[in-house]
Amino acid sequence: MSAVAEMDFKDFAANVGTIMDYAPGDMIFREGDEPNFMYLVLRGSVEIIVRGVVLEKIGPGKALGILSLLDGEIRSASARACEATQLALIDHKKFRYMMEEMPQFCWYVMGELAHRLRATNAAL
Repeated sequence: MSAVAEMDFKDFAANVGTIMDYAPGDMIFREGDEPNFMYLVLRGSVEIIVRGVVLEKIGPGKALGILSLLDGEIRSASARACEATQLALIDHKKFRYMMEEMPQFCWYVMGELAHRLRATNAAL
């Protein structure tokens, strides 16, 4: 996805989502939590952690929490703010609508999932 399209989605997510601010070290969600939201990083960065191991650090324009919204399963990883971080939270209803009505969002989601799978594979 181009930087321009990514930036457009970040702006869109900020408009349709609920904006939340996190302090350094705040847990966004934990392994085993029920899925409530997909999160898009607007500002700052987030660590993705599995069984106490940091797999990846993601920054602005990147999403997390997608997999659990897709399959309805509990969170397979934890997420923690690395610094002062602002996220757009997109609930299941909005996520589902965007998946059904916005082809560019589907491509974004697939790209994020592919990126996360490659990061996980590299960490193994």
